[in-house]
Order: sequence, then structure tokens, then C-alpha cells
Amino acid sequence: MKLFKKIMMVAGVAGLVATACNKKFDAMLENPNQPLPAQADADLYVNQIQLAFPGYFDAVQSFGAEFTRQSAFTGANYTNGYSPQSYSGTWSSAYTSIVKNADALIELAAPRRQTYHVGIAYILKGYTMMTMVDCFGDVPYTEANKGNANTNPKLDPGKNVYNAAIALLDSGIANMGRTPSTNVANDMYYGHLSSTATRRAAWATLAKTLKLRAYLNLRLTDAAAATAGINALITGGDLIDTDAEDFTFRYGTQLANPNTRHPRYNDGYRASGGARGYIGTYFLHAIAVEKILAGQPRDPRREFYFYRQAFAPGSQSQQPCAYNAAPGHYGPNDPFCYTASGHWGRDHGDNSGIPPDGAQRTVWGIYPAGGKFDDVSATAVGINDGAKGAGIHPIWMSWFTDFTLMEAGITLSGVNLTAAQEKAYFLSGINKNMARVFGYGATVGLAIPSASLTTAASRQTTYVNSMSNLWDAAATDAAKLDLGLKEYYLTTWGNGIESWNMYRRTSRPRALQPMLVASPGAFIRSFYYPADFANLNTNGSQKAGPGVKVFWDTNPDALF
Repeated sequence: MKLFKKIMMVAGVAGLVATACNKKFDAMLENPNQPLPAQADADLYVNQIQLAFPGYFDAVQSFGAEFTRQSAFTGANYTNGYSPQSYSGTWSSAYTSIVKNADALIELAAPRRQTYHVGIAYILKGYTMMTMVDCFGDVPYTEANKGNANTNPKLDPGKNVYNAAIALLDSGIANMGRTPSTNVANDMYYGHLSSTATRRAAWATLAKTLKLRAYLNLRLTDAAAATAGINALITGGDLIDTDAEDFTFRYGTQLANPNTRHPRYNDGYRASGGARGYIGTYFLHAIAVEKILAGQPRDPRREFYFYRQAFAPGSQSQQPCAYNAAPGHYGPNDPFCYTASGHWGRDHGDNSGIPPDGAQRTVWGIYPAGGKFDDVSATAVGINDGAKGAGIHPIWMSWFTDFTLMEAGITLSGVNLTAAQEKAYFLSGINKNMARVFGYGATVGLAIPSASLTTAASRQTTYVNSMSNLWDAAATDAAKLDLGLKEYYLTTWGNGIESWNMYRRTSRPRALQPMLVASPGAFIRSFYYPADFANLNTNGSQKAGPGVKVFWDTNPDALF
């Protein structure tokens, strides 16, 4: 019996030792289901960030497009048109899908000297944080994404985050200038360029151009810094100024598993028929008829921007507004329920029900959504019409640079540009935009009738000559700015964040369509904070309303 007890005691001790050893050895094993950070694949991180970025961009640009009447804003007033919950997805996409993964990628790839990967992470993080300030104002940065170490990040002043974003862009530029140990396997933005060196150079050019964007926004609050920064970039001469350098995300034509088509194509070209969403009445009017009413050449982009599914006005059930008078606070030149020539959109602030007009609404055309060229056939669109959704997000285009420099030259006295150069940038911006728009079908394999392209080119010449004469006739800088920024606005189709920034920064374009209600509340100068941040974060609180300005917006003019 004693012998048995001794044997059991020895066995028990041995079991304890074995268990302890197993725990020790288990900790040293590499679990394939739980890879260590050092084992992660930098290319997979880059893919994740690159794929998350267009969703984030589309969200912020869509809101801005609604506020500036390019797409229809369907809130009855500005205060309640969007709730705090409306912005939760945008907030989460920025911090969780982009910034968090960018930080992880930098930590992983920097020691490996994968500078191409690191550069992309810095640049996309820089753009994201810059636009988060543009949209929300003060946002978490220094305490963001700390996990359990800090579940209640504080707000950093927007100015500080902007400065940090510029520093991130500088880090991206520096990394793109170094020879990487490995190249990015799938560059979704500049992979079409001929060599890895050319691609890295394009990313660096992008980062410098985004700094230009930042400095222009800073001109109202720090004119000296804005002027110095812009002059340095002009002297450097390395800004996006060609199609090859344009910063776009390219969509495909695949319908399912996954759907790779442009979001606006998916909204308008559906198997069940009937478009979702509306183009803004004002933007349709600005492109299709405004110039004609003013005795100027008509805008030749109409057939490329829009496709009309029907020409005749709808019935009262299809288009109730057509049977009503315009609100009393509308001016004589304000478009209302515009249906001339079949351009069928929705008025700013129309929160009425959705009529059965899905097969009559004007939808997005060949540029930038990969839809149909308007050949005057006026037929309802189908799921595989046009370029099948092979559109782009125009995140930063060469003509954006031209118009930015034009504005900087006019508004900042110390910027090293002459009056002749300001005009040259103005005309260059229009020409570059039209050339890209008219040539877009060829880039995605959609044949546009040669006669239509010839006509468009002829109209472009006439249009630009008219703009040149109007510029010369403008007696003041304010008048030149009115003209130039209206044309910039017309070229931002597909990028509402830039039109919204411009409107808040300059009060231009002038004479936008009013809200349907006479007293809609303060114009949306920033987003509400998401409800979960404002309500659950002990360091968070909700702002007084959407009229709260971001730090760089000191424009006193009343926006509407």
C-alpha cells in the first residue's frame, strides 16, 4: 500500500512537471491560426488599406455632393437631415479599416525596409486624417486606436491633426524616395504605370499635391504658412498635372462575387429596373441649361456626365413637384423641379415620398461612373448598359491642381503667380477636365460615335474661348473667383468633398438652389460626431449642431 502511494505521488509530480513544461513549450510554438505580427504579409496589409480607402472616400464625397447640390439632399432641414448615427460607418472605416491597418503596416514593414509599402500607408493615412478634420473638425488622433490601453480617446484640435497629416505626407514622400527591399505586389492606384520607380514617384507627387490641398484650406487661418507652403510646392514643380498622375480608384465590370462596379452605376443600372437616388436638380441645371440661358455656349459635358432615360415630363404621380409652384423664397433664376429636355433630378431638401419614377430619372453617364453615353435614345437603362460600371473615383485630378493654384494666386497676395498664370491655370483646368471626360469611353472600351466626339471637341473650343473672354471682362479678383470656382465646381463631378470644402472656404459657387423650406437651419459646416463616440466615450460629447465650423473655416458668409 505504501509502495502504491509513493508511485502515485511520483506520478502526480511528474504530471505537474509535464503540464508546466507543456505550457512553457506551448507558448513557444507558432500557431498557424494565430500568426505573430512579425509573420504578417505586408502586401495583404496594403491590399486591405487600398480596398478600404475607396469606400471611405465614397462616403465623405457623397455627403459633400449632397450639401453642394450635386446629388440630392433629401433632409427637410440641415439640423435633422442627418443624425449622428449616419456618420458611424465613415468614422469606423477611417479608424478601423484604414488608420489602424496603416499603423500596423508601418510597424511591420519599416524594419524590413519595405519603404514602398510604408509610403503608401503614410500617404493614405495622411489623406484620411486630413479629410476626417474636414468633415468632423476636432477628432481623436494621439490617443486613437490604442485598444484596451485607452478606450476613451480624447479629441485633438483639428489644427494639430492637420499638421500631423502634413507630417505623415512628408514621411510618405521620404519613404517613396528610398529603394525598397521588396515592391508592392498590387498597387491599385498607380499599378498601371510602367515601372516600380515610376509608381513610387507618382505616390510622392500625390503626397506633395495633397499638401497643396491642405495649404489652400489653411489660407483663412494661417495665410503666411499657406503662402510659404504653396510657394515651395510651386518652386518644386512636382505636382499632379497629367492624366497619368491622377489619383483615382478604378472600378471593374464584374457583377457578382464580388461586385466591382462603380457605386453610382450600381445605383442607376439595376436588373429590376428603376434607379436609386437622384442627381441634384441644381447640378443638372448648371450643366444642361444655365450657360444657354445666360447667352453663353452650352456645356459639352452634358452627354458624358448624365444619361436621360426619358424626355417627356412625368405624370403627377411620377413627378408631383412639376404640378406645383416654386416656393415663394425662390428667386426668378432658381431652378425648380427642372424637367426640360428630360433632365430629371430632385430639388435640394425634398424629403417627400419616392414616386414611381425609377425608369425616368436621369442617371450617371459614362464619366465618372462607367454608365452610358447619352445618345438621345431615351430608353430605360439595364444592368449591363454602357461601360458596365468601369468608372473611377476622381480623388485628385490634374485639373484640381490647376484650379487650386488659380485660387491660391488670386486670394494669397504672396503666392508667386502672375495674373497671366492664374488665367492660364483657369483655362487649363477646363481643358484638362473636358479632354479626360470626352476620352473616358476610349479608356474603358466603350465606343462613342466619332461624330459626337468631334462635336464635343468643337464645343470645347467654343466654350473655352467664351470663358477666356469672360475672365478678361471680370474687373475684380472677386469676379474672377466667381467665374473660376464655378468652373471648378462643374469639374468636381464625382468628388463632393472638394466641392464642399470650396463652398465652405469661399462661399462659391454663388446662387445655388435654396432648400425647399425657407428656414432650413444653419448650413452643414461639419458632421455630427457618431452616436457611439459622443454617448459612450467619457471624453466625447456631441457638438451643438451641424453649423459648427471646422478650424480652417472662418468664412463669415452665410451659406444656405
